[in-house]
Amino acid sequence: MGIFVHEILLYNFEQNYYGTLSASYFSGNIKIKGFYQRPITPDPESMVVINIPWDIIQTTYIELPPVKNYSEMKKIAELEIQRLTGLNEEINLSCIPTVYGKTLVFFVRKSDYNRYKASLNISFEPDVAYPNILSELLVTKKFPGYWMYLVLGRMSSGIVVMNNNSIINVRILDFSMEDISKIVKEETGFELFEIERSENEELIKTAKKIVDSISIDVLSRIERELIIATNTTEIEKIDIQMISGIVVVCDFKIMRDIILGFEGNFRGKFSEPVLLFPTKNKNKIGLADLGLIYRGGIEIGKVKSIKW
Repeated sequence: MGIFVHEILLYNFEQNYYGTLSASYFSGNIKIKGFYQRPITPDPESMVVINIPWDIIQTTYIELPPVKNYSEMKKIAELEIQRLTGLNEEINLSCIPTVYGKTLVFFVRKSDYNRYKASLNISFEPDVAYPNILSELLVTKKFPGYWMYLVLGRMSSGIVVMNNNSIINVRILDFSMEDISKIVKEETGFELFEIERSENEELIKTAKKIVDSISIDVLSRIERELIIATNTTEIEKIDIQMISGIVVVCDFKIMRDIILGFEGNFRGKFSEPVLLFPTKNKNKIGLADLGLIYRGGIEIGKVKSIKW
C-alpha cells in the first residue's frame, strides 16, 4: 500500500450477497477502490470492519465519573454494567456520552459475539465491529434541537432520537427494505435495489406502483413506531410538538419519496438526509457501507473526506 497508506476492508453481512468492499486511507482521506463479490483474506496490516446484528446488542444509560481517557471510561463502564446486570462474562462495549451527564452504552456479550462470527465462518478477528443503523447515521449531518432519524436499511431498521448531537433514544424496528424488495421481485423478477439503479423508466414506474399499493400499511407502522420512540425516551421526556424534524435515511428513493410525502401526525416534518461527505456515484454504495468504511477510517486517523 505504500508508506502511510492504509487498506480498509469491509465485510457487511447484512447484505443479501457476500462480498468485500475495499478502500484506502491516506492523509485524512478515504478512497473507495472497489467491490468484490467474493471473500478476500485480509492482510495483517489491513483495517478490517464488519457489521454486527442488533439482536445481540444491548443498550443502557449509566452514570460514569468524569474521565478524559476513553479506555479508562470503557473499563469503568464494563464494571458498572456487570454490577447492574449480574453478568459474570466478558463483554465488548462502546460508550457515547450524552446529555445530563449520562453515558449511552452499547454492549455485546463476548459469547454471543463469538457465536455470531462462527455462524458466518469468520476466521479472523476484525478491528471494528459496528451495527448498521448507527453506521448510516454516522455519515448523516445532525441538526440542532430535537430530531429523529428514521433509518430504513436492507436488513435492519431503526429510529434514533437525538438532542443536538446526543442520542436520547434508540428503537429497533421489525421492518426491512428486503421485505419490500421481495414483493417487488415477485411481480417484476427484479429486486428494488436493481430496478432503481437500472434507470429503466418502465421498471421504476412499475415498482413504484407496487410499493404504493402497500404503502398505507407500511406508513401506519412507521408512524406508530415514531410515536412510541418519542414517548419512551429514557433520560428526558419529550413529545411530538418538540420534534423539529425527521430525517429519512434510506437508500431506496421510491420508499424515501413516499415517506417524505406522507401526511399524518408528523406532516411536514420529514426531510432527506444531508451527508457529511458528499460523494460521486453514491448510488453504487449503500449508506451502511459508507458509514462502516468511515468508521474504519476513524480508527486509523481523523477522516476529513470520503471520495470515490
